[in-house]
Amino acid sequence: MAKIMEHEARIVAVYPDERRVEAEMVVSSACGNCKAKAVCGSGESQMRLVSAYTDHPEIYKEGDEVTIAIEQIMGYKAIVFSYIVPLVVMLLALVLTHSRWGDLVAGLSALGACALYFVVLAFFRKRLEKVIVFSVRNKYF
Repeated sequence: MAKIMEHEARIVAVYPDERRVEAEMVVSSACGNCKAKAVCGSGESQMRLVSAYTDHPEIYKEGDEVTIAIEQIMGYKAIVFSYIVPLVVMLLALVLTHSRWGDLVAGLSALGACALYFVVLAFFRKRLEKVIVFSVRNKYF
């Protein structure tokens, strides 16, 4: 059985033709619930806007309190796409160019390869939205 992570959210937009809703949720840092956060000052939270797909978007309206859920495996996929693959791309570019052209060109090519990876990732954003999927359900039932 897959582990599911859930967050409380509020609907800010409904797109029935796309079978999608946009919800705003408060994401806390790991120490956000710590009793000592007022003393150390590192407890922080941010508002995030997420798109969640649903079979029945017509039952939601703006301002509804909902629960946004994502399977833990989706989080791992996001980590791979955003951290692991760019690290591998950067290291490959660094290793392949360092012996031939030196430090400066190797460093610049590694940064350029990483930037190119993120441009390609942005180009395939719509496809990635179908791979890493949030789901939504009414908070009260």
